[in-house]
Amino acid sequence: MSQWRTLVDHVMSVPERVYEGWNSLDGWDNHTPFGREYGEDGVPWCVIFDWDMYHDVGLDQAVPKLDNVVAFSSWARVHGQWSEYPSVGAWCNLGNSHTELVVGFDADTVYLKGGNSIKDGAADNGQGNGVWSHKMARRATKVVGYFAPTFPDNVCPPTADPHDYRGGKAAASWRWSPTSTTPKLPAFPGRQYFLLGATGERALTLQTWLQRGAWGPAYRVGPSRTMTALDLAKVKALQQHYVTALGPADGLCGPLTWQYAFEVANGLRKK
Repeated sequence: MSQWRTLVDHVMSVPERVYEGWNSLDGWDNHTPFGREYGEDGVPWCVIFDWDMYHDVGLDQAVPKLDNVVAFSSWARVHGQWSEYPSVGAWCNLGNSHTELVVGFDADTVYLKGGNSIKDGAADNGQGNGVWSHKMARRATKVVGYFAPTFPDNVCPPTADPHDYRGGKAAASWRWSPTSTTPKLPAFPGRQYFLLGATGERALTLQTWLQRGAWGPAYRVGPSRTMTALDLAKVKALQQHYVTALGPADGLCGPLTWQYAFEVANGLRKK
C-alpha cells in the first residue's frame, strides 16, 4: 500500500467529535490527546493535528515539526513543496490562521478534515473544539495554498496540480471511499505457523507487517517464508510495546499479536 493511501485511511479513521475540555473562564481549553502526542498541550492544535497524522503512520521525515500555519507555509515554499492546487494529504493553509488536511477534491471543491475545528453549523465562540470534516470552494479567498509533502516511497498522491513536482499526473477528482481503501485483517491461522523454524506464506505475511512497523532488530535482507530467532525478537518487541494488551512478551504470535502487527503496519493503530 502506498504511503499516501495509508495516511489518508488513517486520517479518515479518526472519529469526528469534540476532543477539548471546557471551563467557564476560558471556554474550550485546547487540551487534547493530539497536543499531548506532539508535546505541546493546551495550545492551538490545528497544525499539531496535521503533524500527528503523519507521525502516527511513521511519516515524520516527510513533514517538519512545526506548530504554526505561516511557519509551515514558509517552509514549504523554501523547499519547493508549495502548490496552488490540492493533493491528497496536503496541508491546506486557510487564511494563514488555520489548516486542515486534504482528503479529496474535484474541479470546484476541496474536501478537508482537521483538528481544532468545529462541526459545520456549530457555534464555538470563535474557538475550535474537535476533529471535523469540511468542504470548501477551491477558489475561496480563504484558501491561501497547499503544503504538498514528498512521500518517502516517492509515490505521488492524487493531485490536481498539472505540474506537480512529485511527478504525478493531474486528476480531475479523487474522493476517499471506505469500501475500497480500508484493509481487512486476515483470520489468524494458528500459533504453529509462527514457531521457530515454521515455514510458509503466513510467516512471510507476519514478517512483512513487522518490517513495516519497524519492530525490533532490522532485517539484513528482508522478510522470508521461515520464522527465525530474529523474527521472534521482532514479535517480542511488538509485544513489549503493547504489553498491557498482549500479555507476556514471549515472541510467540497469537491472535492479538497478529491483529496488532497488522493494524500498525496498515496505519490503523498508533505505535
